[in-house]
Amino acid sequence: MILYETQGIREFATHNAGTIPKGSRTVTWLWKVPDLRTRLEFARANAPSDTFTQAACLIVYHTVRFLALVLFPIDYAARSLGKTFDKLGRFFGLFYVGSLMLYLLLSILWLPFWGMLVGSSWVWLNYAWARPILLLPGAVLSMAMTVFLMFVPDPQKQSGYVSFTREWPLTWTLWNPPQSYFKEYNILDPDVNPYEAERLISDQASSEPDTGPRKYDPKR
Repeated sequence: MILYETQGIREFATHNAGTIPKGSRTVTWLWKVPDLRTRLEFARANAPSDTFTQAACLIVYHTVRFLALVLFPIDYAARSLGKTFDKLGRFFGLFYVGSLMLYLLLSILWLPFWGMLVGSSWVWLNYAWARPILLLPGAVLSMAMTVFLMFVPDPQKQSGYVSFTREWPLTWTLWNPPQSYFKEYNILDPDVNPYEAERLISDQASSEPDTGPRKYDPKR
């Protein structure tokens, strides 16, 4: 839905068709992460072991789980409303356009908070001195984003996406795992492993013959 490189354009254009590649990395709730379980396992195993990180993971994880449980009826009702609008949109163009505009607006509202969530996670993982400063605002942000996510009426919203708010301050590792993760779990699918996708593109480019510019032949 929201523009994020070329993938964002595909999100907006193919929203109702549900044709987003499952392994493509996006910033909205449409992203179905096929290797989410192993990403969680890797992020937790490689998390910093200091007291602040342990406290943040414990507080955020259990609080977000509680919020998701309490707000599940609202989440279910919102999805049902979104499905109703999608069905009506097949017969009435106004509902179709209206739902697309709503999803676009929600995605635009989501983007800056997503940036703060992922950005604060990156700072947390890379600068230990910032952890006491980020603990309270990061925890509040992850909880607020969880509440927002539960109210989104998009019927294509992925239920596992709440893991990105629930696992803060490890969100960065979940969203952008290092190359060592894909090697450790032997993930070679280019739809999931961006490093493998880049390698295949590079190999394809290098294998193409370079004929060079044609010389001008005055007899032709």
